[in-house]
Amino acid sequence: MKAIVIYLTLGWAMAPVISWIEKYVFSDWEFLKFLFVIVSVDTALGLFKAIRQRQVSSKGFGMVLRKIIIYTSALVATSALTKFTVSGAPQVAFSFLGNVVFSAIMVREAISIFENIAEIDPGVLPGWILKYLQKFDSLTGKKLTDEN
Repeated sequence: MKAIVIYLTLGWAMAPVISWIEKYVFSDWEFLKFLFVIVSVDTALGLFKAIRQRQVSSKGFGMVLRKIIIYTSALVATSALTKFTVSGAPQVAFSFLGNVVFSAIMVREAISIFENIAEIDPGVLPGWILKYLQKFDSLTGKKLTDEN
């Protein structure tokens, strides 16, 4: 009974905080689940690759923290840009940005996973898959073509 009272009290106290976070910080929890899965797979493959190459270091684990901070910042900024209002009216100038940023993060993670797979066992994936995804990964943000 005591646990139920504690859970109800915490739920009641946290409800406004969660509501504020979902309105002003981030609300696409379903995407976050997919991102967690793909980042976890990439991290596991990276660790497996490092163990096989005997190159395990604290720097690699620091890269995971760096990735989390960068992705969190990008997602929060994207959320703010796609949901802000002016005088109570929603603005649509950046409504496309959510799909672009979310897709870019997922593609970047997929590229990293496929690169890890190719290094662990080069014959597993056809090379065209990685090359296709890498066409979308450029410094300019433009799709790369075979001529580039």
